[in-house]
Amino acid sequence: MSELNDLAQKENINLDDCIVFTKDGGDILAVNIAYVGIKQRQDKMMGINFSISPKKVKELEEFFADLTDGQLLFYNISQTGHIPVNYRGLSTVSKKISTDPEAVFQISLLVEPAQDMPKQSYFDPTCECCTLHHIL
Repeated sequence: MSELNDLAQKENINLDDCIVFTKDGGDILAVNIAYVGIKQRQDKMMGINFSISPKKVKELEEFFADLTDGQLLFYNISQTGHIPVNYRGLSTVSKKISTDPEAVFQISLLVEPAQDMPKQSYFDPTCECCTLHHIL
């Protein structure tokens, strides 16, 4: 956690405005959520789409370059907690067509949940007097 705080101070970023990726080995990458879109498919795969500057694209590609299919990593959106996912791939970079003089590139990251969340997280009731008796 101290590495994350050091990164925030060094880069002068607010972690509440970022999605932070952490490799199992501890490497960290923070991207402002204003440039990120997330979509979850029916098969539980998740696409994280980035519309970012060429400099940030390079950082993103370097960060994910050594990951292999199925390797564990974590993401944390606005400091809400680290979510484990399996890396599934990174798309090719494409240039977004616009009249804006600053070049914006798009790239997508594909991940899947690292563990299935149980559909039912409650026990069968064992008594009728306690309102919280069935919560894990």
